[in-house]
Amino acid sequence: MSLRVLLVEDDRGDAVLVTDYLEEGLPGVQLIWARSVTDAREELRRGVDCVLLDLGLPGTSGLSALGDVLDLAPATAVVVLTGLAVGQSGRLAVAAGAQDYLVKGQVGIDDLRRSVQY
Repeated sequence: MSLRVLLVEDDRGDAVLVTDYLEEGLPGVQLIWARSVTDAREELRRGVDCVLLDLGLPGTSGLSALGDVLDLAPATAVVVLTGLAVGQSGRLAVAAGAQDYLVKGQVGIDDLRRSVQY
């Protein structure tokens, strides 16, 4: 059985990078891409194994988006992606219910695979 991973990311370049990393690190993973939490709602209702959530989505604050995802799929693992290497956005997201956080530009294939599998 393959993992169903939902990537909620508005930036096409970041989405392509995550897709490439997952295909290399977790062959057979089924990746679904949504550009916003609104676009992701139907997939969250259908069920996914893991959500990779960009905290920098336009029109919403990161923790608000996380709250929306957790409300829609409370039993689903959420890994937040943040572009803010300095600061506490990732740690705050974990305190708010995310399972892990990864910093864009610093994450590699092994980091992403480990986080999704965990």
